[in-house]
Amino acid sequence: MRLKHIGLQGIGLLAKRGFLAVSFLVIARVLGPSRFGDFTYVTTWVLVLNLVAALGLPSVTTREVAQRPEEARAILKSTLWLRVALSVAGALLLNALFNWTPVGHPGILGYAALLSLGLPAIAIADQLAAYVLGFNAHRRFAFLNLSFWGAYLIATAIALALGGNLRLLFSCQVVAVWIAAGYFVIAFHYDWLNVAAARKSVTPYLLRQAAPIAITGVLGILSFRIGTFLLYKFLGPAETGIYTSALQVVEALQLIPMAITGAIFPTLCRVVRDQPRFTSFVEWLFLTLAFLGLGAAATASVVGPQLITFVFGAKFNSAGGLFTVLVWALVPMFLHFALTYVLIATNRQKVFIFESVIYLAVSLTSNFMLIPRYGIMGSAYAALLSESTLLAMHLFFVFSRIEIRRTLSWLAVPGTLAAAVVFCGTEWKSAINSLGINAFAFGIVSAGLFGIAYWFYHQASPANFILSAESF
Repeated sequence: MRLKHIGLQGIGLLAKRGFLAVSFLVIARVLGPSRFGDFTYVTTWVLVLNLVAALGLPSVTTREVAQRPEEARAILKSTLWLRVALSVAGALLLNALFNWTPVGHPGILGYAALLSLGLPAIAIADQLAAYVLGFNAHRRFAFLNLSFWGAYLIATAIALALGGNLRLLFSCQVVAVWIAAGYFVIAFHYDWLNVAAARKSVTPYLLRQAAPIAITGVLGILSFRIGTFLLYKFLGPAETGIYTSALQVVEALQLIPMAITGAIFPTLCRVVRDQPRFTSFVEWLFLTLAFLGLGAAATASVVGPQLITFVFGAKFNSAGGLFTVLVWALVPMFLHFALTYVLIATNRQKVFIFESVIYLAVSLTSNFMLIPRYGIMGSAYAALLSESTLLAMHLFFVFSRIEIRRTLSWLAVPGTLAAAVVFCGTEWKSAINSLGINAFAFGIVSAGLFGIAYWFYHQASPANFILSAESF
């Protein structure tokens, strides 16, 4: 049952993040580094404003629906209208930033205004997906994301086939997401139409609960994307396109922790008061993602040049070396992504504000110091430093209330294996990357070794007895 739900969750997230990543991949191959840099700069700002306008409501909505299903439809109605209103405000703010601050540049002002029209449609899809996830309705979650982001991908392909200029591309994408959102509004009308709104105290309560998540989300994406913004400002669109190509592969791999964490998040919310079961869930989640994150990073750090060339084409060859460094950010990303949802489940999201301020400060400082000295590689070093800082803070706040000795001792297994994979891969790196089949074979062997090590952990750890009997 657990694997089935993780699979459905993965399909939904693959549709959302995967289709978006595939769209970026195709756009990069067609447009080249410079125009791709313009595209990613505008799109990144739109995604940032979407996160600002969300105010952390999706995660809180999922939690509240899971814990109070009798009020679910009323919660949906209140949050759906709120999200639409906030997304309109976000679109206005984005246009103000591009027109009246140094954020905008003369050649891309119209693109930002055009793409911002899709923000309310994205808000509708996000909120409905959060609602169905609260019921463990993973099929409906997968359907929503497949339909919405599938429409985005199809529109991208049509626009590129018709000529590939950025105005046409953004126009097709906006029309597609609105068609999908309109269908969702009709398909889910029973869940929100003709339903009494939530009592007046509910909406302020949800906003108070969501505020820390909203702040940390905004600061988090700014911290992670600040390298993109500064590269565009200091080095231009071509270097930004190179950096974003490597970043897209890293972000695509984040689908792994998203699928696993998303599938068990409603269950985490339900068992949070049963300390032994909750602790076992947290240990299993943390160590599972440690094996996956270290395995992915160690393998990709060796075959990175071959992977980047295969995905993006010869124009992006220079991103290969960058990727072998940036991919190590996966390890802290995998782990702090899971711990974020642990903190939300335990209603400790207020610590996010403190964490995010530190995270942003580290990211800003390191990018400003390292980009002038190391160029595009400086942004990769800054990402590693800032992601590791966020993980350290998450570890402190989560494990200050949970026994961690056993959990940390098990980290030695994937850590040692990752070091061995990197050592052996570095020794034969030229031969491994000389042919695609060699790189593929190396990846298979590495995945097999980590799989065996994880099986050993799963058999030996006492926490898994509880988890294997748990129904999702």
